[in-house]
Order: sequence, then structure tokens, then C-alpha cells
Amino acid sequence: MNLLFESWIPTRRISGTRQWIAPWQLTEGIDSDPIIALDYARPDLSGSMAQFLIGLLQTITPDLADEDDWWDHYESPPSPQALREWLAPWALAFELDGDGPRFMQDFDAGIATGEPESISGLLMDAPGGNTLKLNTDHFIKRDGLRQLSPELAAAALFSLQLNAPSGGQGHRTSLRGGGPLTTLVQIDPRQPDASLWRSLWLNVLDWSRFSGRFDCEQPQQPCADIFPWLAATRTSNLKAGGVSTTLEDVHPLQMYWGMPRRIRLDFAHTTNGDCDLGGPGGDALLCGYHTKNFGINYDGPWQHPLSPHYFDKQGTPMPLHASPAGLQYRHWLGLVQSGPKSSAARVVSRFFGERRDFSGQFSLWAFGYDMDNMKARGWHEARLPLYPLPDPTALQSFENNVAMLVEAAVEVRGYLQSAVKQAWFKRPGDAKGDTGAIDLAFWRASEADFYAALDSLHAALTSGAESVEAREALRKRWYDDLRGCAKAQFDHWATRGDASADNLQRIALARRTLLGKLNGKPLRKKLDISTKTTQPQGGEHATA
Repeated sequence: MNLLFESWIPTRRISGTRQWIAPWQLTEGIDSDPIIALDYARPDLSGSMAQFLIGLLQTITPDLADEDDWWDHYESPPSPQALREWLAPWALAFELDGDGPRFMQDFDAGIATGEPESISGLLMDAPGGNTLKLNTDHFIKRDGLRQLSPELAAAALFSLQLNAPSGGQGHRTSLRGGGPLTTLVQIDPRQPDASLWRSLWLNVLDWSRFSGRFDCEQPQQPCADIFPWLAATRTSNLKAGGVSTTLEDVHPLQMYWGMPRRIRLDFAHTTNGDCDLGGPGGDALLCGYHTKNFGINYDGPWQHPLSPHYFDKQGTPMPLHASPAGLQYRHWLGLVQSGPKSSAARVVSRFFGERRDFSGQFSLWAFGYDMDNMKARGWHEARLPLYPLPDPTALQSFENNVAMLVEAAVEVRGYLQSAVKQAWFKRPGDAKGDTGAIDLAFWRASEADFYAALDSLHAALTSGAESVEAREALRKRWYDDLRGCAKAQFDHWATRGDASADNLQRIALARRTLLGKLNGKPLRKKLDISTKTTQPQGGEHATA
């Protein structure tokens, strides 16, 4: 099964039709009924396969020397026949089975010995060996997935190599660590020219932008420096002569094709029936795979183009990961703006740094696993609106104002959390427990107002109507929105506890303290708004 020419990727067209395609069919029917989305049953597979297709286009697209070449393909997508011709020289690297090199699988067929692992182990949230041994698989049950079609097994295999967490001695993590956060620029599917092709292409870099940081040439054919499964694995058992793998050891494009795990799918023992993840049924479903430790150990600062990074104390870029709190609008600026402590994904920076006008509506698709060592605690994803501004001065003004809005919201969130704890507990400073639900509710309740403020600011900057007075008026509206949200959230949460007389008195005192902070000078100072023209909202005073 060759993954470049056989139909193995589920997609959805704008008409609602579901179709399994090969990569060369991405632009098929683009003018009449374009493909607009991947259509996997699991969102993590959709995220991983978007990265597969972006990596594929980044690797194989010919004549992508500069920005003009990039724009040509964005405005006039290649035909299916042209895509097929682009892909033909790379076929060797994308065979899923057979006697030769296998896609994302160890070159050494000799590792396929002993009893195979269950095919469910390819999924990030499958219960691990220790979980099964201790009988603690309460939420994700064992044996929930027994067989996969080759199509879905290929997607799950790629997803595991892309996101691999630590897995015990010598079972290496992915090039970006376990479950990295990925941020992709997407075109709104409601746009007249929307298509999956354009959403993918927005995350492909012209070669001058890609190679400028890595000092490398665009390849013309597959090689082991890009696709590590084409040669013996660079094993990492230092006691047996193994090595770490850095950016200097291989081609930078291996960032898209990292293979930390030594795996061989078991095609010798298949079964028939239905695929447990919605893939095609048949008589060649996969039930297991073989694995061996000490695969490729990626080391050093790779700075993957699809991930945002922070800088450690030595200034080394480290990929960001999702947290239990998920993704809210408070993360928006940190995911799109680069600064001294962090950098947006290169594809996002390119979108904002482009001097030509991206017309239409765009969003940031942010996703990743929240990992606790080798355990997946949750999958998080969000679609956050993007606001392209070709003028650098306008973009800087936009980011500065957004930063003020977010900082004020963080301040108010702190006021709210403190007030609710004061209402709930006699000694709030000693209170234990997780109050994350209060935080999450606040971010969700204020989200629509935040993006409405961003829409207004962007429209003003785009039309040239932005002024000092308009900026202050926008911040005042946000000030009122935050205070209204905080009071409503307090009233909701404060009465969730005991209704005794003591408790009611604490609620009243806590609310008065909250109002004092909401109407105080520090919050107005954060938003740089006049203390003379802003009155307490709704006639309420701190002493109410």
C-alpha cells in the first residue's frame, strides 16, 4: 500500500460528501466542490494528518524558491495531475508494507519477534502496561480497540511518532516532546475560495524562508536524512554505541518525519471484519505491532515551524505544550506574537509578516495533548480568529492594545477567584482544592466580548479610523464588560456552598471587596483609561 497514490485519507467536501482520497487528489474538484476538511473520527488524528500533508507539501513541492512562487500556488492551486507528478519521485518512502523500507517503521525487520503489542497501543490515550497491570483503566478501557484497517493504522502510527511521550526505558519522545502544541493558520471554510488545499498551503514555507534558518538545499528525491526509515535506525543506546540525533546530523526536513519509536506493523497476522476507528472494513485488518526500545533520540534546538516556543534560561527555544487549563483567549497573544521570551510558530509569524494582503477571514487552529509524563490527561484544541494587518505600525498598535485587554482580564480573574474563596471559606488563605472551574468559566463567559473588541479594533485599523479616542473608548467598553462578567460569575459561584447566616455574611463582604477592586484605580490604570470619566458600573459602589 503506497500512501501517495492509494486512497487512505478521509475528507469532507463543501457539499457534505465524504471521500477517501490519495494526497494527489487534494485539489480535485476545487472549483466546483472543494475538499474543505479532514474527516477522522478522532480529532487528534485530524491534527496529525494535517501535519502529514503540510510536511509532504513542504518536502516535495518543486520550484518553491521564493515568496512569488508561494503566492502562485496559493492563488492558482496545482491540478491533481501536477500533484501526482510532484509525488512520483518520492514513492519509495511511502510504502506501508512489503519487503523494503516501510513508512514510519524500523528498517530492521528483525525487530518483529516475539508476541506483538495490541494495535491499540498506537493511540496516545490507550492504557499502558502499568495501568493494565494495576487494573486502573477506569475511563479508557482495555480492549476497546482490537483491529484497524491499514488506512487508520497508518494514520495512528504517524500520530504516535509525531506526539510520542516518554514510554519507559529507551522509548523515546517525539522531536518536540510528548504531545507538542501545534498552531496552524487556517482559512475560514465559509470563504468563497476556501479549501483544504489553501488551509494546508498557508502552513508551507517558501524555500528561502525555510532554508534561511537551517542553511540547507531543497531535496530532489527521498533520502534517509529526511525519512529515517529508509536506512538503519540511528539507535540511542549509549552503552551499545548509540548516539543522539541533532539538527547537524540530518536534513532539517526530518522535523516533519521524526521517528523516535522503533515499530514494525504486524502484517503477518491479520483478521477480517470492521475497523474499530471507522476505517474501511475487510479481510486484512491489523491487530498488532512489534516494537523495540532505543530508537532515535532527538536532541538540541530544532524549533519546528508548526509549534510556538519559549526560551529557557540559556536562550534555547523549547516547544510549548498544552496544560490542564486548556486553550482560552488569554493565550491568543502568546500564540501569535514573538518576543524576547517566546516565539510564535514560524508559519504564524510568516502570516503576520507577509506584506501582501490576505483577504478574507482566517483562524489559528491550536491543538495538542496535555501530558503527564507518559499519560495523556486530555486533548485540547481551539480555533482562534486571526487578524492580518500588512502595515507593521498597525500590527504593533493592534498587539499592544490586545496585550492591555488580556492583562486586565488576568487581573480581574484574580479578583474573582479571591472573592469566591473569601465567600466560601472562613480562612480562604488556608483553603485547599482546585478552583480551576472558576477560572475556566470566567474565560468562557468573557470570550465573546473579547473577540468583539478585537473585531472592532481590527476594523478601525484597517479602515484608518483608529485614533487615541477610539482606542480609549474600546478599552472602556472592555472595562465594563469585565466588571459585568466578574460580578455575574461571583453571584453564580458564591452561592454554591452553605447557605447559613455566617456564609451569607461572608458572601456580602466578599462581594463588597470584589466591587472595590473592580472599581479601583489599579484596574483602570492597567487599561490606561481616565479615572475621572469612568463611573462605577450600574450605579454600584464599593460599599454596596
